[in-house]
Amino acid sequence: MSTAVPSAESAAPEKIGSSSPEEAPRRAWIISPAWDLAYLVATPLVIVPAVLLVVRNWVSPEKVALTVISFASLGHHLPGFMRAYGDRELFARFRWRFLLAPPLLFLLALLFSPPAWLAQRLDLPWGHLHGLELILLVWGTWHGLMQTYGFMRIYDVKLGETKPREARLDHALCLVMFIAGVVFSDSRVFGIATAMWQAGLPVFGPEWLTTVRWTVGLAGTVVGLLYVVNLFVRWREGRPVNGVKLLLALSTGWFYWYTGRLSTNLLIGLAMFEIYHAVQYFAIVWIYNRRLFERAGERFGWLGFLFRDRASMLGIYLALIAAYSSIRYFTGDASSYIFTSGGNDAYQWLFALFVTSSLLHFYFDGFIWKVSDRRTQQNLVDSQSSASRLELSVPAMKHTAKWAVFAVLACGLLLSERKLLSGETGKREAEIREGLAELTPDLPEVQLLRSRAELLAGNKVEAVRLARAAVRLRPNAANIHLNAAAVLMGSGDLEAARELLEPLVAKNSKEFQPAADLAFVYDRQGNPEKADAMYREAIRRQPSLAEPRQQLVEFLRRHDRPIEALKEMQRVAQLLPKDYQTALALGDVLKATGEFDTAEQEFLRAASLKPNSSEPYYQLGLLHLSQQALPQATLAFEQAIALKPKRFDAQRLLGECYYEQQAWPAAIETFKECLRLRPELEENYINLASAHDQNGNLTAARAVLQAGIKRLPDAQQLQRAIELLAE
Repeated sequence: MSTAVPSAESAAPEKIGSSSPEEAPRRAWIISPAWDLAYLVATPLVIVPAVLLVVRNWVSPEKVALTVISFASLGHHLPGFMRAYGDRELFARFRWRFLLAPPLLFLLALLFSPPAWLAQRLDLPWGHLHGLELILLVWGTWHGLMQTYGFMRIYDVKLGETKPREARLDHALCLVMFIAGVVFSDSRVFGIATAMWQAGLPVFGPEWLTTVRWTVGLAGTVVGLLYVVNLFVRWREGRPVNGVKLLLALSTGWFYWYTGRLSTNLLIGLAMFEIYHAVQYFAIVWIYNRRLFERAGERFGWLGFLFRDRASMLGIYLALIAAYSSIRYFTGDASSYIFTSGGNDAYQWLFALFVTSSLLHFYFDGFIWKVSDRRTQQNLVDSQSSASRLELSVPAMKHTAKWAVFAVLACGLLLSERKLLSGETGKREAEIREGLAELTPDLPEVQLLRSRAELLAGNKVEAVRLARAAVRLRPNAANIHLNAAAVLMGSGDLEAARELLEPLVAKNSKEFQPAADLAFVYDRQGNPEKADAMYREAIRRQPSLAEPRQQLVEFLRRHDRPIEALKEMQRVAQLLPKDYQTALALGDVLKATGEFDTAEQEFLRAASLKPNSSEPYYQLGLLHLSQQALPQATLAFEQAIALKPKRFDAQRLLGECYYEQQAWPAAIETFKECLRLRPELEENYINLASAHDQNGNLTAARAVLQAGIKRLPDAQQLQRAIELLAE
């Protein structure tokens, strides 16, 4: 959805018609019949068969999606940035927008999906929030809508048709086309509903979707009738009707509908529409800048040399776009389309830059391509008029108000999801899963969500059935196969999981997860040699990621290979030097190899990375217990409890430390707290009674045991403890 081409977002229809129809050029095409059909209007007729042919014979949908996201979605941001920062007059007009927007939006992206060290430094209790993802989805859809509207207005202006009524009808037609393309597409509804609900917005049921669909359908019918009537009136009045504009509207509307209805090939539908808009954008920016350079010459700006009438300059232009796109292609994967989380800090910074690029693209294109601007018309419509002083002014207050609304929406979504995370996340996840199952029951993604829920509930047969159904619905989608294999692994059907994973590993030479999952299957099937080789293959595929190495560490530890595990864990620590969890894990591996002093240093480092966490001190206490260093263990458990008083495991071990050191009053108080926290456990009554007994208070010991029997009448250990106490 993150598509954009020259837009009329800010175009007030009444401003377009500054020149009369007699003065306007009477040419229906923006460039030429061949150019317009090839790059602006009829492109979908080539895209659909070409992409389907590639997917069915050579490349996976995920590979196509990654390529398109890189070279179309991200790539077509660069030409807009070239105009924003390379057009001298434009930069002078909007200097502060171009200078302030990038750092502000970059900070916003970091706030919603911060690198681990930044989250720890700012004490942010999240690694990724979905609110900005929702903004990108909605803004991207609006941007695609306004792009089509902008082209339609250009085609009318080419014929001198600039009446406000025509502009309003064009805008209404674009609105119903794109809104219908969203609400009547299960895959798009699934994506937007998921982002909304994960951001903390209320869950709505299918009855609301039905109401919206009826409303949009009726509105579309009304707009369609009004549009046809207006065309008839124009024809009766003898005013020209631009058939190219109508063809553009029909092709775009059909194509947006078609790509949204490809529910069994969601990534392919997304890729097709991204290609369409990128091709349009590349073409129109090149033509616009060529015409601008012809008029302005050296006054164009520092990038003017790119738009000379030479084939070599066009090659450099495309090479720069390819270079910008390749950053995304060689560092990401199709599953992390908007955000990613859980990787190393470098990935988080990089994806924050990708998000910033999208936001800037949407924002800049909202005002640098206004069809109402006479200077823009000069180069898009071949008009010879010049911009007036009024048009060069910037409505600062209005623009500031829009930024304020954007900030309020972003803050509202942040607070909404923050509140959600502070509650029962498990309950919310179940609510979202059930809501999606009711809203879009036939999507493979929903089948997998239900499958995982059934697996957690212990219904393995139903879980496997739903996972297989998802694979049947989307037989060529690697991500569906990968998730289905995870369900099969969880159900214990390792052979079926292996049958799904081996082809994925053979087809996909870049992603680590299929190889890592297949290694897990080999291990569980009793083939550790093949598992070892496959884990190392997963690392070879994405050596800069920590996760495949972490999985290899777990494998090596399961097979009692602590020295090798330590070497791999040290490499993980090099990748994530400021990650608290990694410091804890490295300390644990060091403890297993007997390097107790170094392990203690790692636990203390983890405590410094996350000072409010009790876990480093708890692990430090376990380390000292393994060395029989009771005073040091006592101190560590006391620190863990000071940070998290209701932590039962730390309370229990602290009580045992006091008991072993014969600090009976302290042991009694600690075991009382254990009993208060977990009154259903027999051992808590026995520990407290034993401490009372050792402290010489048999009456208190007996009372504790009797209270335990009253609460747990079938507890045999309590019965035996009372008998021993009586002896």
